[in-house]
Amino acid sequence: MTPAKVYTEMKDSGADWIGKIPATWDISKIGTLYTQRNERVSDRDYPPLSVTMKGILPQLATAAKTDDGDNRKLVRVGDFAINSRSDRRGSCGISPYDGSVSLINTILIPRKKMHPGYYDWLFHTTLFADEFYKWGHGIVDDLWTTRWQEMKRILVPVPPYETQSTIAAYLDTQCAKIDEIIAQAKASIEDYKQWKASIIYEAVTKGLDPNVEMKKSGIEWIGSIPYDWTIIRVKNLLAEINDRSETGSEEPLSMSQVLGIVPSSMIAVANPATSYVGAKIVRPNDLVFNKLKAHLGVFAVSNYDGLVSPDYAVYRANERANPKFLEYLFKTPNCIQEFKKYITGVGAGLSRLYTSDLFSIKVALPVIDVQKHIVEYLNGFCSQADALIDEKQSLIDDLESYKKSLIYEVVTGKRRITEPDQMAIAVLSPDILRYQKALLMLRILDLLGNEARGRIHLQKCMFAAECLLNIPFQTQYIRYDHGPNDLHLADYETVLCDSGWFNIQKGSHVTYQKSRHFAEGLKEYMNVFSDIDEKLKHIVAFLKPMKTTQAERVATLLAAWNDFIIDGISHPTDKEIINEVMSNWTPNKANPQYSTWQDTLTKMRKNRFIPSGFGIHTLKKEVLLQEE
Repeated sequence: MTPAKVYTEMKDSGADWIGKIPATWDISKIGTLYTQRNERVSDRDYPPLSVTMKGILPQLATAAKTDDGDNRKLVRVGDFAINSRSDRRGSCGISPYDGSVSLINTILIPRKKMHPGYYDWLFHTTLFADEFYKWGHGIVDDLWTTRWQEMKRILVPVPPYETQSTIAAYLDTQCAKIDEIIAQAKASIEDYKQWKASIIYEAVTKGLDPNVEMKKSGIEWIGSIPYDWTIIRVKNLLAEINDRSETGSEEPLSMSQVLGIVPSSMIAVANPATSYVGAKIVRPNDLVFNKLKAHLGVFAVSNYDGLVSPDYAVYRANERANPKFLEYLFKTPNCIQEFKKYITGVGAGLSRLYTSDLFSIKVALPVIDVQKHIVEYLNGFCSQADALIDEKQSLIDDLESYKKSLIYEVVTGKRRITEPDQMAIAVLSPDILRYQKALLMLRILDLLGNEARGRIHLQKCMFAAECLLNIPFQTQYIRYDHGPNDLHLADYETVLCDSGWFNIQKGSHVTYQKSRHFAEGLKEYMNVFSDIDEKLKHIVAFLKPMKTTQAERVATLLAAWNDFIIDGISHPTDKEIINEVMSNWTPNKANPQYSTWQDTLTKMRKNRFIPSGFGIHTLKKEVLLQEE
């Protein structure tokens, strides 16, 4: 494990954006560390490259080429390139290629031995970007530029070379792990969105009764519908309303793709109107369309009285239609594709879905009471689905914020990277030890997801992690009928609950649900256990799909095998391990056939579930009772 600690002695760096740095570090101007490469070349002679936030990348094949001489800058492998324009904030990196870049980039060559990875991380920090552009000049933000003559005067920290190397390697590893979690969360969001869209589509085109008799609708994008639903054109459900404000004194409303129709005061509105005279009047339950963006789903039912742009279309439903039902229906991907067939115009941003075209579209509807019932169901379902999406997005936001602060604190010496004595954890106070076990439990539950099968499944993962990853908790595991057991598991659950990481529900088996502060707990886990996380994923992935009895067998064999090694038998045979389990663990462990135990051992070896004799020898329950 590689937690980050502070340095014992700090000094003022002399630069506000850096603050204090370790006493053993130096401070220097960029011009002392780098010189500029300013050789002009043509993109006909050197492959064109782009300087992006992700580093130096080959320019897209579709990008325009220049044919008017040497109007690019040469960049060599190992050069550091940074975009000098403020609208390209954070675009910099070490070039893995020889090539040419735009003249707006500054190309830097180290003057002395410096670890490029350390300065790559440093120059990507938000505070360095702020400092970089503070030294620039220009007339508006998009044209604000920081040239080499200005950049070279910026102060930056200079750790010892070995420290630079350690920091670069640490951040490479840590940030890669954080990025992987972020990528997984983003993938989950997309899964949730697809799931939400499919449920909505099924509800508004097939109803809520899966056993209802169906019939063909005759409409390709709808397919089959319940036998008592009706095919009807939109013109028979909606009427366009063209009421205009004479005074412009009503409340201005704005269309948000996320929030729908809301008061303009709730969101930032670019270029607000100076007068609302002539704006369209909207009433609650009116369906408002941005005709230019209808094919993007920019329409919603209003909950407010107010005014919208005169270029919007305002529709009011008759007694046959629930406007919210129509909104759900219209926003399905299938219906959006239908809208795209009807939009007219001269190109992107100028194509409209006119009322006559909207009204010509056919839809399938149940009776009004069924529409209301479906709307009530979807309102509740969407609220739950959106909460899951928001939870994942909150995790992403928290991790991205944590990553930024981690990078800054490490590259400026606010955190010190160390390799502590692995046995130090074993002598921690009981409270700290309990807290760290709860952190490990948090991550295991996170990896198990919905496949967590109560305490037993969790317990087996906890034991395997401590045994195989040499985590020095020094836990005394007891031989129970379901395998090695930690009698203090409930104490860690208390930490999970009290910290707001998980809610625990007790029933036929215990279930765990992420709570409001899960993201904070995950960040703390990454601080403490980041270097074992990849191996922990392997362990959980092996046990996750197993039935409870299978996971019990794995943990029991692992414990018996580990006990042999602790006792000095470094290479026990499979027969010795299996006989130990069947003879000296609880009686019901003898129930499975010998071949079942052998198959499990074979799978364990194949998946590298091989102990090293780490930890404390397990105890029989009878021995524990005698000691008590």
